[in-house]
Parts: sequence; structure tokens; C-alpha cells
Amino acid sequence: MLADDIQYPAGYGLEDVVGWGTTGLVVLDESSKTIIKTPFDPFDQDRVRFISQERRIYERLTNWGGHKGILSYHGTFESGIRLEYAPNHDLRSFIKNYDVNFQQKLRWASQIAEAIKFIHGAGIIHGDLTCANIFLDENLNAKLADFAGSSMDGSPLLVVVTASHEYPGPLLSFQGDIFSFGCVLYEIMTADVPYKELSDRDIRAQFLKGKFPDTISLEPVRSIINKCWQGEYSRCEIVIEELREQQESDTTLLPPPAIIRISILVVIVITAGFLLRSSARSRRLLS
Repeated sequence: MLADDIQYPAGYGLEDVVGWGTTGLVVLDESSKTIIKTPFDPFDQDRVRFISQERRIYERLTNWGGHKGILSYHGTFESGIRLEYAPNHDLRSFIKNYDVNFQQKLRWASQIAEAIKFIHGAGIIHGDLTCANIFLDENLNAKLADFAGSSMDGSPLLVVVTASHEYPGPLLSFQGDIFSFGCVLYEIMTADVPYKELSDRDIRAQFLKGKFPDTISLEPVRSIINKCWQGEYSRCEIVIEELREQQESDTTLLPPPAIIRISILVVIVITAGFLLRSSARSRRLLS
């Protein structure tokens, strides 16, 4: 679609666009620090259908009390919806461009898993769970988003997730989201999607045979990723519990700068103690 063919929300234009997808575009409302997601053409019923589904899902999630791991919903705007703005943009771009310590990666994993648990409890299957559909707020909290193709109360999925995250079983299932979460966790840890070197057809063939990327270097979350892929989790609560145990038990959770600061503090305390003892000894000798 040409830029001249796009119908922007009233009061907004090309300079306000901060994102777009197959069904519509996203503009930033600077005054309220929210975004407006709207179809390219409000008279294109196919595209409007996606936005309408997303609106219904956000309304359902809001009626359920909302969740801090999901972009907050601020109502409708013309034929679109208004959502919380995440200034650090999508998780996929962030991990490609920045070095991230293990503590932060595990924090994201827990936040995403908690959000998945919430939407499943509300009768929603995301169906398109990737790092491209997870966003980061100003404090780098992960926020699940993009429900345009999602299922509510067993309705058909309107999209098929990319092959690198596609469950080799029934896609319309909570299990499909949990499988995709394993792929998300793999991508968070490696900054690459599973089997990035293979074609979509070959990826699906590998998954159907139960063959998955090597995770030997991804300790201590290797077992969680593998169990997501191998269908060993029946619900997200178990994933959350294992992630929590990992956070509590793993000594690598301190980021390198913190370890350095603690080491320096220990050296200072030991040195100060040594100097004080030496000074006291010298005074005794002089007296």
C-alpha cells in the first residue's frame, strides 16, 4: 500500500507513525503517551476485522482486571484502539541491539509467562507469540501485545505464528502458546530465533520429528526450554514456578557490575581494617 493511500487517524500523519504491520499502523499520541492502532483503510473489512478482534480481547482482559505484563487498554479511537506506549519498543529489536545480563533475561521470561497465564485464564489463546509482539516500557518491563489474530473462547485464530515458533500440534491450544514461549525464551537467551538458518518448510519438518535446536549452552534454563518444546508443561503455572525457583537459587543472577561493586566494597573494608590495626600497633610501639 502506498503512503498516499493510508488513512491516518484524525489529527495524525506520517510523522507520528511509530510502527505498522499487515493489518494497520501505529501512531504515537505525544500528549498522552499512548499509541493508536488503526487499520490502513477503515473501510477495508478484512483489516477492520483484526482490529475489532483485538478490541474485544483487550476489553475482556480489562474486565478481568488487566495485567501489568500486558499493554494497558485505553479505549477506542475512531476505528482503532488506544494502548499504552512502550518507549523501548519490541523485545526482538532490543536484544539484537543491546547486551543484556542474565538477570534481566530471566526477569523478562517470568513476566511473559505470568502474562500468558493471565490471558489463558481469561479464555484467550495468543497464537502469535514471538519477541516481536512483546514490548518494553520505560523500566524495561515486558508487555505482551498484538492480539489481532488471537482466539477468544475457542474462536478461530486469525493468524499463524511464524514457523520458528509454530507448535507442531493443534495451534488452537494453550499448549501452542507454551511451545511458542519456549521459542521466545530461546530467542531471549540467544538473540536468534530457533533454526534461523533453515527455511520455514525445513523448520516445520524438524519440529514434526521432535528435533529442536541444541540448548546445551543455555543452562540454567535449558530444561525449561526443552520441556516447552516437548510438551511436558500442561499449563503455564508450572513454567512460572520453575522460573521462580531458578531466580531464587541461581547465584549468577547478580549482574557483573553488582559483583564488581561488592568485590570492591569487600576489599575496601578489609584494607581499612588492616590499616586501623597497623595504626593502633604503631601507636602502642611509640608509647
